[in-house]
Amino acid sequence: MGVKSDIINFPVSSCLSPTDKSLEFDRDFRIRHYAGDVVYSVVGFIDKNKDTLFQDFKRLLYNSSNPVLKCMWPEGKLRINEVTKRPLTAATLFKNSMIMLVENLACKEPYYVRCIKPNEVKSPLLFEQERCRHQVEYLGLLENVRVRRAGFAYRQTYPRFLQRYLPHINHS
Repeated sequence: MGVKSDIINFPVSSCLSPTDKSLEFDRDFRIRHYAGDVVYSVVGFIDKNKDTLFQDFKRLLYNSSNPVLKCMWPEGKLRINEVTKRPLTAATLFKNSMIMLVENLACKEPYYVRCIKPNEVKSPLLFEQERCRHQVEYLGLLENVRVRRAGFAYRQTYPRFLQRYLPHINHS
């Protein structure tokens, strides 16, 4: 089982609509930004990212004063005599990085912050109503508020749920 089969077996977030002819199934994906859609293709991704990353470059990034760079390159802390004979490719490092990211995100609780850009020039005194309306509509903020007001989006931890409702269950 190689990198290619691992990537193919990643879960698919949503299937394409049968009417969406602009994307090729299992090859393209779209990221929807508030400003518009961006289409990406996975064709040749592995081939484009097989560059060898040498240990001195990893060490340079690991020793960066930027904490984000430092945590992205933990292999950089290895000494010369601890380094494996064959350096990891960019694709392997990317895959490992994605696995670590997913593991990290799985143990977090999400909080969503949605930012509205009031104008193109980022002036604090300028408010473009149509631009803001488009962003609020695109982000689905009104629907989100309606759902939360109806009480459907309330989240509580499993232990808290049990503590509250367990006494009301008839034990038979």
